[in-house]
Amino acid sequence: MAELSLFSGEVWVVIFLALVLKLPLVGILAALWLGFRKFDEDRPASAPPASRMALCAYCGTRISLGYDSAALHERATAIASQTGQAAFDIETRLVREAFAQPDHYPDEPRLCPGCGADAVWTPIEPIDLGAVRPHRVERG
Repeated sequence: MAELSLFSGEVWVVIFLALVLKLPLVGILAALWLGFRKFDEDRPASAPPASRMALCAYCGTRISLGYDSAALHERATAIASQTGQAAFDIETRLVREAFAQPDHYPDEPRLCPGCGADAVWTPIEPIDLGAVRPHRVERG
């Protein structure tokens, strides 16, 4: 058997492969650590979901999506303070009542209830009528 020394090529091949094969592993572990750290960061609080309207891009059918959770919670809390029932139970009933209304959905339906085609929904932004100033019209 050949004697191995520090100056032989076989020793340096083993050392080189040992180092080179460890570097990608260290890089992968560092990327995972950074990814998990970023995932655990605090996220900014989002606004509570509000009810919005949408139109079918094909036939113009109007539907309502979601519900105004802040107003519904306030209403449930007021009813709960008067009746002594749990606010969660009242809020659950109010949400079910909101979605029982015609053309009111928790999320965009796949098929349009008006035309039956695969739906392409266009959101409708609420109109703020307080921001609009009436123009003075002079009649002569």
